Amino acid sequence: MTVSSTHKGDQGFTSLLSGERVRKDHPIVELVGEVDELAAWIGIARSELGEKSNKIDDILEQLQGQLSLVMAFISSSQSEQPYLLPASPTYLSIVEDWIAAIEAQINVPNVFLKAGKTKLGAYFNLLRVISRRMERKAVVLFAEKDKDTSQILPYLNRLSTLFYVLWLFADQKLD
Repeated sequence: MTVSSTHKGDQGFTSLLSGERVRKDHPIVELVGEVDELAAWIGIARSELGEKSNKIDDILEQLQGQLSLVMAFISSSQSEQPYLLPASPTYLSIVEDWIAAIEAQINVPNVFLKAGKTKLGAYFNLLRVISRRMERKAVVLFAEKDKDTSQILPYLNRLSTLFYVLWLFADQKLD
């Protein structure tokens, strides 16, 4: 019989990628949880997207894969040999290319918007908000440790822009 629970977290501790045990309210665990939540909500947005746009679904699926590597990077960020994002500059370029391609197809207003025109657009707005919260927690975590953040912070910063243009795309093109 397969057991899904190890009971190792029953006292409020968990293991980082390095094997180090930390409290579940540790800033690294908090940030990994934010990234995990973002990936889960991306799954919900994908399910709402359905067959409306295979291109957007491909972007979201690739993003979920990238976020798995981001969680590994964050989880190992305090170890002596942190997991490096081998393709992080490439990931950043990919996200920027997605943003540019989507922006070329939409009208980007210069006003504050209200979500709710479409359900899918509202999900993308929620993803934008979650990604901004995630980025704020990353800034705090990496500022405390004085680590080189060149691999992660620009990438996390672009995610909110990506979700913003996806929100507009959903409301303007998939309605």
